[in-house]
Amino acid sequence: TSLRALVYMDEVFGFFPPVANPPSKAPMLTLLKQARAFGVGLVLATQNPIDLDYKGLGNTGTWFIGRLQTDRDKARVLEALDGAMAGANPIPRADLDRLISGLGKRVFLMHSVHRPAPVLFSTRWAMSYLAGPLTLAQLRVLARRDGAAPGAVMAAAPAPAMPSYAAPTA
Repeated sequence: TSLRALVYMDEVFGFFPPVANPPSKAPMLTLLKQARAFGVGLVLATQNPIDLDYKGLGNTGTWFIGRLQTDRDKARVLEALDGAMAGANPIPRADLDRLISGLGKRVFLMHSVHRPAPVLFSTRWAMSYLAGPLTLAQLRVLARRDGAAPGAVMAAAPAPAMPSYAAPTA
């Protein structure tokens, strides 16, 4: 109820590794342990949970677990969940394993210290049109400052087509 600031770090790999001791590790652990007392929340995101320090995971109150790519990642998450729930998990580990293995696209398992059991939820579909970087012609139009609407600027000078990616065929 007293959140004053939110720190968001995407791809936290390298800043908070489980083995090495980079200069960023001590401040990250301090933030995880003490930020809440000052109204600061942290959102740390990674695609590889194996890359995070276990002390940090233990100081994290809410986890959103999505589709995991490897059995090693799944094993690490299950081990960390067991530790975070301190044996009070109402869902047997085998069932939790099957649940995590069956997560679909945009479906997450949320573990929160404020809930008695993990919860499944899905996110809504959202479309975002990202046109890409501005062209020189678009920058010139923006630099004119003649009061033209931003939509007119973008329509006047379309961005070059981006190359499409074709999946390799087997």
